[in-house]
Amino acid sequence: MKYTKAVAALALVLLASGCSQPAEEKRAFQVPSALCGTPVPVELLSPALPASGERIEEERKDGDGYFTCKVAVDGKSALTARWEWMKAGKTARSVAYDNPYRDLADVESEDKRYVYSGVGGVSRVTCEPVVAHRKGQAELFATIALSDREAPAPEMKKLLLAYAEALSDSSECVQK
Repeated sequence: MKYTKAVAALALVLLASGCSQPAEEKRAFQVPSALCGTPVPVELLSPALPASGERIEEERKDGDGYFTCKVAVDGKSALTARWEWMKAGKTARSVAYDNPYRDLADVESEDKRYVYSGVGGVSRVTCEPVVAHRKGQAELFATIALSDREAPAPEMKKLLLAYAEALSDSSECVQK
């Protein structure tokens, strides 16, 4: 009987300690309102970034017909946003499958303009009017890809479409 009380007390202590969780870390960085200069709403970008961290950094890489924006939190890659001109006739799904290491194409829109998943997505960007030197030869695609984490797929869809819409108003897309 005396062992029963000791075992019960020990079980109670273990149960109580198992229920307590450490305080969740908070973000010390401010979620940006743009991805390397392309405006996106903070409330759409926030779910795609880690819930904690001290500082956020962006690395830009410009090339002939493409642009890559890598976002890191505390030096660890968090997200990559990219746009690229591709040969006319490609689909969002085929662009998503160009990266064999990420499954960006769980869900496809009815019009096949975009595909997305919990780790990112690809969208064709509507450019009106099409930049003269690209007309009929290439189409602009936007890609968002998370690094080593997942977010709710509907949230990724919203971020992807907001990024693609912002690109459709950019100087790369619209000839001024």
